[in-house]
Amino acid sequence: MTYLLAVFSSVHQVNRMKNVLNKDGRYFGMIRAPHAVFLGGCGFALRFEESGRPLVEQAALELGIAINGIFKEGKEENGSKVYVRIQ
Repeated sequence: MTYLLAVFSSVHQVNRMKNVLNKDGRYFGMIRAPHAVFLGGCGFALRFEESGRPLVEQAALELGIAINGIFKEGKEENGSKVYVRIQ
C-alpha cells in the first residue's frame, strides 16, 4: 500500500482536513512531518492512502486551504522511509 503526505501551513489546517475527511469511514491521520517534507509549515502532515488524494485535494479546495506540498512515501532497502515530492 502506498501512502502520501500532504503538508499545510498550520496544525489547525491539518486537523481541520483530518476531521472533515475522516467522516466517511476512511482513515486520514495527522503525523509529525518528517524533516524531508518539512517546508517551513507547522511541522505536521496529513498521511493517507494514495487513493485518497482526490478527496484531499477536493476538501482543501472546498475549505479554502492551500496544500504546501504532497509527498509519496517509500522505503529504501534498509527499511528507512524516503519521501519524494509529487506536487
